[in-house]
Amino acid sequence: MPRTTRPRKGAARGGKRAPQAARPPPPEPEPVTPDGPRYLYGIVRATAALELGRIGVGTVPTQVYALHESGLAALVSEAPGRVVDPTRAHLLGHQRVTEHLLREHTVLPAAFGTVLASEAQVRDLLRTAHDALAGVLEALEGKVEMGLKVLWHREHLVQRLLLEDAQLARRDDEPEAEHEQRLASAVEDRAGRDMRALLEGLRPRAVALREHPPVGERMLLNAAFLVERTGLESFEEKVRSLAARSDTYAFRFTGPWAPYSFVDVRLGPRDEDAVGT
Repeated sequence: MPRTTRPRKGAARGGKRAPQAARPPPPEPEPVTPDGPRYLYGIVRATAALELGRIGVGTVPTQVYALHESGLAALVSEAPGRVVDPTRAHLLGHQRVTEHLLREHTVLPAAFGTVLASEAQVRDLLRTAHDALAGVLEALEGKVEMGLKVLWHREHLVQRLLLEDAQLARRDDEPEAEHEQRLASAVEDRAGRDMRALLEGLRPRAVALREHPPVGERMLLNAAFLVERTGLESFEEKVRSLAARSDTYAFRFTGPWAPYSFVDVRLGPRDEDAVGT
């Protein structure tokens, strides 16, 4: 009995291959209208066209593009409104754009939620604040921000100090409240000295340092460092070295980021006096 075979998938009966359906062309990006509010992500030095694609703020990510004036480029997209709420989608969109820019540019970042009335107002800002903006970008050239947070379990440090210093134990004639106060003072002093030593160890490897208020009861240090890109490896090695010396503290090391902590950018129309480092 002759053996029968089934036609291969994608082939027509009779031995002829079925024609493949043509792939539809990729959708054209929606046109960006020149009117209406513009969300500003940051400013870089550039003269060539910059098209970042649909990665900007919005429930549906918006098209991000550049407006150029005299060697400066402002990265913008259509804004969801005059006020942009700090929702997860909006925050992630803002972060995506700045991270993309940071790969190839020195970035003067705009604060989250910066909205200007129109493209014309963005261009007006680039013209009227040109010298101030260019000066900040020059100061930031080749630098990025690194973040370091240090957390602790207070009781862990208490136990370590009691093991290291027998005089911190409660004396027979010492009221409990006085002992607790004496021990708390010793713990605060030790934590403060450790954080100062940590900052002094990292300061020589950074261009600048900013300390922010700690967040929550467990955070001892909330610091930002402005670091040369060429020195990132050395800086990271120093952080790892300092972290390895202590099992009392937990280190959270992040970056590189756009240098938000080292610029004061309140960009608005004819607002050149509100830009500085």
